[in-house]
Parts: sequence; structure tokens; C-alpha cells
Amino acid sequence: MKNILCLITSLGLLSSLNLAHADDSGFGVSVFGGYSTNHDLTTSKNYKIDLEDNSHFGFSADRIVNSTRYGLFYSFNETELADNSIAKVDMEYLMFQSAIERSISQNLNYYVGAQIGVNRVTPNFAEADDFFASGLFTGVDYSIGAGFHAFTELRWMATIVKNSSSVVCDDDPQTTDNCIWHFDGDVLNQFQLSAGINYRF
Repeated sequence: MKNILCLITSLGLLSSLNLAHADDSGFGVSVFGGYSTNHDLTTSKNYKIDLEDNSHFGFSADRIVNSTRYGLFYSFNETELADNSIAKVDMEYLMFQSAIERSISQNLNYYVGAQIGVNRVTPNFAEADDFFASGLFTGVDYSIGAGFHAFTELRWMATIVKNSSSVVCDDDPQTTDNCIWHFDGDVLNQFQLSAGINYRF
């Protein structure tokens, strides 16, 4: 599963970058917000973790080269365990992204892209960890004028969760403690539906 995620993301990034030409077209900055849905996780002791769906916000900065853009993406969302609202979990994505834009009409474009980076997961009941993350995204972009664009997009982000920090439990599957936050390579799938504003210059 890990190799498949890496292969899909790498092919997406390479395809995007290979379509760029030498002529510079400018820069773009975006702010956005939306709603995130989370896939269940399974701990190293087969304990199911159900994370609540919640809102997110973020920003990105891109270099735009002949209908191809590449840059950095940041997103933050706070969620909680479905069966324990006191147990909070913050997620911060910092990703390199690349996307190809294509025209639908004079002012309307669509784009598809890939991303790769890190997801910093910070529970309020255990140490923070940095996990490898990758994914794909697509969206539509409408030119309002004066360099401003309104957009909506859908992102799939997959995080490989394998704890490296010390937690208050052990990772021996034969022992009886609950070990509610220790993972051994499970994949957290998250979907983000966002709307935002982009400014290009």
C-alpha cells in the first residue's frame, strides 16, 4: 500500500512538471476553508479509532508556469475521537504540490494535481508525530478579475501512521493494555472539500 501511494503521487508530480515550459507566468497565493472527512484508524493492538469529521483552513503559494503550477500547501484541522470528545487531535499538512490547469471557458478552468509531504499529528493525550503523507486533488477555478480567482476543490490525502514517539503503552500485541494511540503502518485517508480565493500576480 505504501509503495502504491508513493508511485501514484510521484507519477502525478512528474507528469505535471514535465508539461511546464521555460516561459514564466507569475505567482499565486490562496486561502481556503472547508470540511474534512476522516477514515477510521486501527492501532497496533487492533483498537479502532474513529475520528470525527470537522472543518479545516489553510493557504498555499505557487509558481505558475504555462498552465502548470507548483508550490507549497498548508492545511490545519482539529478533530476529536468519536467516543471521547475530550481527546483532541490536531493535524497540520505541509506538502509540495503540482497541478495542471486546463480551460473550460474564457474565465473557468479546471485543474488536477498531486502532492507529497508531511502530516504533523498532535493529540492532547500523547506526543506529536510527523508522518509521511501524499495524495491527489482536483478543482475548478473562476477568474473574477483584477488577478482574483474563486475556486472549489476536492483533495484526497493519505497519511502513513507509524509512531516513532514514546507513548504511555507498549507495542507488544500480546499484552493487555489498551494502547489507544500507537500505530504500525496504518493509512489514514482524509478527504477535504474546500472553497477559497486565489490571487495571481
